[in-house]
Amino acid sequence: MIEPRQVICVILFGRTNYMESEMSKKELGGTIDSWCGKCKMILAHTIEAMVGDKPARVHCNTCNAVHTYKPNEPGKAAASGKARPSRYKTLIKGSDMAAAKIYSQKEKYEPGDVLQHPSFGIGVATAVKDGTKVEVLFEGGSKLLVQSA
Repeated sequence: MIEPRQVICVILFGRTNYMESEMSKKELGGTIDSWCGKCKMILAHTIEAMVGDKPARVHCNTCNAVHTYKPNEPGKAAASGKARPSRYKTLIKGSDMAAAKIYSQKEKYEPGDVLQHPSFGIGVATAVKDGTKVEVLFEGGSKLLVQSA
């Protein structure tokens, strides 16, 4: 048997979802969050023009300024769910760590060689410069090391 309390909860939850979906529709006259250059904040805006399915012009519901739609604060990228792997991690992932050579100035290295340096740790040779130097990318950054000619 369904109790009256359960029916009220179902109605409330159903209505909340309906209201949220209506408010978040991207259509002319709809409401969307956008960066307002005048207010210097991300605020609710009303969509005035669309290009395809994307908002183009909006007006701020706070100060009534009309401007292009900006989903984020200028200079700040959208928050993405996952971080991009660094170049170092990408190069190390494709390398054979067991074949890492211990760095010596008397040896000659080629791009792609994995080196074990006593101070900088494990790195990957990325370029040979002037035949006597090798650029090695370590986790802490790139270093130019001497090698035999």
